[in-house]
Amino acid sequence: MTTIYLIRHGQKEVHAGDPGLTKLGINQATQTGHYLKDHPITQIIASPFKRTIETAQHIGKVLNLEYTLDEKLIERMNWEDKNITRNEFLREWIKATNDREYIPKYGDSSRATGQRIERLVDDLTKDDSHIILVTHGGAIIDYLRNIFGDEKLSDLRKKYDEGEDFQMLNCSVNKVVLKDNPILELLNYSDHLESESE
Repeated sequence: MTTIYLIRHGQKEVHAGDPGLTKLGINQATQTGHYLKDHPITQIIASPFKRTIETAQHIGKVLNLEYTLDEKLIERMNWEDKNITRNEFLREWIKATNDREYIPKYGDSSRATGQRIERLVDDLTKDDSHIILVTHGGAIIDYLRNIFGDEKLSDLRKKYDEGEDFQMLNCSVNKVVLKDNPILELLNYSDHLESESE
């Protein structure tokens, strides 16, 4: 039996490119590490972006574990171009959320992103593994939608100015137990955090 803990990175700085964590984000990652100390974690794998690497570092420091990087964990879209406004980026994002086959201008479709993570998880599946995947909110949602369907995630739906999307909290824990039929044991769990931020 393999248990996967999908962790969204901590609160990040808000700018285009490859932002790192804020002070709050670092605290969230450390608190997440302390929560996960009670679980028999065997491995940490992170998306190769500054915010996910820093989150993995702070979790790993508490757990006394090194981390590795995997491209399959990158976000569906990353706001890299400073010439594109945040609103333009978010409009593409919302369109890709609501049409899972749509390939946005700046990244992958929602379904393809989920499939990337499915492939990684399939490669990791072995007896009694407890693996942390430090990734991004959209990527986690895309994976969970592929495995469990939209109805299971309906409580995460939220209306934003740009349209309807799913909300995944910073450093929330999503626990998937892989048996014959996968079980979603935790969804967007954040009770371990002293303070939350969207």
